[in-house]
Amino acid sequence: MKILVLGAGAMGSLYGGLLKERGNDVTLVDVFKDHIDEINKNGLEVELLGVKKNIKVEACTSDKVDFRPDLVILFTKTIHSRSALDSIHRIIDDNTLVLSLQNGLGNDEIIREYVRAENIIIGTTNFPSDFISPGKIRSNGTGQTKIMTSIGYETSELKEVQSALDNAGFNCIITKDVFVSIWEKVAFNSACNALTAITKLKLGDVGKTEEGKILAHRIVQEVSSVANKKGIKASADNVIELVEADFIEHYEHIPSMAQDVLTKRLTEIQFINGAVVKEAEELGMYIPVTETLYQLISIVQSNYENILK
Repeated sequence: MKILVLGAGAMGSLYGGLLKERGNDVTLVDVFKDHIDEINKNGLEVELLGVKKNIKVEACTSDKVDFRPDLVILFTKTIHSRSALDSIHRIIDDNTLVLSLQNGLGNDEIIREYVRAENIIIGTTNFPSDFISPGKIRSNGTGQTKIMTSIGYETSELKEVQSALDNAGFNCIITKDVFVSIWEKVAFNSACNALTAITKLKLGDVGKTEEGKILAHRIVQEVSSVANKKGIKASADNVIELVEADFIEHYEHIPSMAQDVLTKRLTEIQFINGAVVKEAEELGMYIPVTETLYQLISIVQSNYENILK
């Protein structure tokens, strides 16, 4: 299987690297030239549960791609999905599969502008991965990958993708409840990503305060209530249990949204908290804590140049 990983940051490099290690034909595509150059020169260094390995994998910018992939794994931030897909549109045909394991809501709707609905695979991953420096990533935990076609039924191509991911160590399962997983991850990220971003604190530093726990629980409950209103059986209790565990087990972790605020980059707030607020409004619901965080982070990222040092 020819696999193109579009967006070779921490997660894209983890998935692409381990898929390559298991014998797949993988190319990493990204806009970060230093990262690409380091991978091509010295290989991709993956530190997995304390063990370092060097994986030889091709990396390039999108304009250098000269083959038609069987599978595109989209790992850009959702705010960059259109520009990323635009950059490889010339090599996509009616047989190309696109897998999104991105954060947030609405990823499949964007991908439908480029490929047929039956060729879109959506899902979630809770594997951790951190970008250390160009050519180097670290993952200090395990997780699970859940996938399904965007139209909700299994295909031979879906099973092939599941097998490739599972063989690469990503504990991949096919599930008809993929939207439950997506909404539960949105609930988790709406709490953990947004709270660390607005406070500029590590995950554990938020969770060690009673106020942090209360806010996280309320956000999870609000997001889950919107999913439930839509008929999606997301469990607030399951997400709260995961949040509480992560406060302890990943104490030092700085979620991607917090990293974006600290480095004055655009966040995914529009597609996480903001997308839930939009869904709630359409349903006639009010989710005050989630909406307040959305508005606060939107204010911050709109004024990056004015932030005091």
